[in-house]
Amino acid sequence: MAKKNQEDPLAGLEKAYAQWQWLFENGGSDPTWPDGVNLNLMRNHIIYFKGQIEETCPLYMADALYLRELPPEVDQNYMANPDKIREQARRSLQAYQADPNYQYLLRHRDSLTPKQSKELCVGAVLGYAASLRDSIARDDLVEMRRHREPERYLESFQDCADKVRQALESSDPNLFDMAAEEENDTPDMGMTM
Repeated sequence: MAKKNQEDPLAGLEKAYAQWQWLFENGGSDPTWPDGVNLNLMRNHIIYFKGQIEETCPLYMADALYLRELPPEVDQNYMANPDKIREQARRSLQAYQADPNYQYLLRHRDSLTPKQSKELCVGAVLGYAASLRDSIARDDLVEMRRHREPERYLESFQDCADKVRQALESSDPNLFDMAAEEENDTPDMGMTM
């Protein structure tokens, strides 16, 4: 059985150098690891492709790409554009806290039974903002980077708020809540005796 054609090591080397450079300048989107971890992984890819050239295509060893200097090893915790990540995280948190659906969930989370709250994932959805607030306080750039595009989380707030509205509209009215609403809706006439 014939082996599948593997990637040309020179093309792989060119791609690995380009990815390393892009990641170093722009940062990645890995939700778990800092850019430094991925940069060092890309560096290992470069070493691998250079080794492949030495073993299988020694004529490529004269190519300028092969002769290009190996990128440096970087600190595992390196993050590209940390100030930009921090600023975007602050803006995302402000957007979450100002969102009417987020505000609705905060106001109505205690109106649900524990079972409803769990089924509708209210705690998890509200946890997005709490987690981001905590990440900002700890300066956790990897966690903050997850919130670069707040629209995804804002959609979760809306989806969850819609489900909570449906659950509250379809559930039996809570007599204590009704009494409290009546008390708040009744104008204060003052007590006369």
